[in-house]
Amino acid sequence: MTFDCRKTNPTYKSWHELYVVKHHDGAYVNSGILNQKKIAISEAQGYGMLITALAASKQEANQKEFDALMVYYNQHTISDINHLMAWKQVYTSGKMVTDTVNNTNATDGDLDIAYALLKADKLWGSQGNYNYRGIANDLMRDLLNYNYNAHNQSLYLGDWAKNDKRYQYLVRTSDLIPMYFKVFFEKSHDKRWLSLYSQSINTLKILSDRSTAGLFPDFVWIKNGQIINAEPNTLESANDGVYGWNANRIPFRLAYDTDDSELRKINNKLLQFFEQRHRLTAVYDLSGKSLNNYTSMAFTAPIAVAANQQKNVVNTFAEKIVQQVKTTSLTGNYYADTLQMLAMLIFDNAQ
Repeated sequence: MTFDCRKTNPTYKSWHELYVVKHHDGAYVNSGILNQKKIAISEAQGYGMLITALAASKQEANQKEFDALMVYYNQHTISDINHLMAWKQVYTSGKMVTDTVNNTNATDGDLDIAYALLKADKLWGSQGNYNYRGIANDLMRDLLNYNYNAHNQSLYLGDWAKNDKRYQYLVRTSDLIPMYFKVFFEKSHDKRWLSLYSQSINTLKILSDRSTAGLFPDFVWIKNGQIINAEPNTLESANDGVYGWNANRIPFRLAYDTDDSELRKINNKLLQFFEQRHRLTAVYDLSGKSLNNYTSMAFTAPIAVAANQQKNVVNTFAEKIVQQVKTTSLTGNYYADTLQMLAMLIFDNAQ
């Protein structure tokens, strides 16, 4: 497929054609560079399942498309007894292969997959070809079995971190999704989800208050009652302690599918900061200094979701940034395009 961003409008159909790859009787979201080696990751699969469920709510997608993504997830769980998805597969000799080192999970992907399955159950029920609710129950249970850290009432980065002393207390701030935790408790009645709900809100409040701009670092240490910002290159990159390519998702995480007043307050502080920017760029330090001079929908789209939720607070800014998301062509960058598509569907479903 030849990609021409000038002709690629931001619609579910165009996103689906670019990124969803059929594979045997399933399908995955290609997170690799277009026209190069295909890569599937659990994060992308979770986004894809959420996007498809939201699009189906508007009759833009169908159950068959969702089921294809669900089948691929089901084929790439870590084991028969561990229903978390292996975080990465690479196209090799006609197959999507999980190397042994990649047969671990990434918490954010499984959170989205579980929530998308609950969405599917609400849309179509679980009496058809696939028991969405039952699969979601298995996944919610294993998120707690393998990813829950009882010492700090937070989630490990993945099941691998549970036994890695270097990272046992390191938390990805964009994994703090109070609304998910609340819903998972309501569905499972496991009180550990309530602990996660309370701890995540408390952590988000502390981090918001700590920054004059209300910005969050990509990662924090949570240990012995202390919350410490990660240093550069703690795990992924020099951006680990700033508002980078993980924390950029927080605005939509706090706005999506909820109207919680505490989460609105946290997002409102962020919005007041971004409203004052002449131009929204990618990556900020916690004081609010822009660290790059380019824009990315990976940063703009989540802010637009939060702004759209609180139109009465920042009406002009909201209208401008939502329109920007709706009219900007897809770029061929999986992450930016996928967050843009997710934002557009959240707008549509909020109407």
